[in-house]
Amino acid sequence: MGFDVTFHPIGGAELQRFLFDVIADGSLAEHRAAELAKTPKERDTVLKLYRAFPNWIAEKAPVGSSFAFAAAIVAGFLHPYWYARGTALTFLAEGCVPELADVFVPLGRVAPGVLADAPDRHRGMIWGNDSASGLIPADRITSVRHLLESLADRPGRGSLSLLETIVDEDALESLRAALQYCAAHNLGMIEASDVVVPFSGQCLTRYTNLRATFLDKMDP
Repeated sequence: MGFDVTFHPIGGAELQRFLFDVIADGSLAEHRAAELAKTPKERDTVLKLYRAFPNWIAEKAPVGSSFAFAAAIVAGFLHPYWYARGTALTFLAEGCVPELADVFVPLGRVAPGVLADAPDRHRGMIWGNDSASGLIPADRITSVRHLLESLADRPGRGSLSLLETIVDEDALESLRAALQYCAAHNLGMIEASDVVVPFSGQCLTRYTNLRATFLDKMDP
């Protein structure tokens, strides 16, 4: 698949403060943006994002391409995040590992509020370009890690394991690093498509938090 995927650690309290609180009370936008931002440019990026919230609610925008995508951007200001080309837990769930679909919690079920009624037909998973998943809660991260590693014991193509067949080496390194960071800090994870697009130079969140093999920068 040709998606530019990023894996974003984030905690439930952080989602509440920097996403759900602002959805519920737009007057918090300036203050929350100032907390996230290190520079005026970052502050403008976050404020532009927050100012889109009322329209998304009014238009009943699909959660994956609106608030979930915003959650991934917010997460990128708070924690390191990891890049993979063409690999996501979503894609594994839709392909060879259907058990992974059960680890995602759509944002509308993470916290009560207007998102509970927002359209989300994709069970909290990436559904295309410029979209993001729901939350993989912190208490499911260990299960995801075990399930991912168990693929090494399943047969794949030829002499390869299923893990080697469906996840390339660079993507696997990113996935493992992101999940390890989540486990170490008791965080959940969101995955997104096109928050970062290296070919065009696009980065919609804090670039210095990006971790990728092409940057030779993988440690937290």
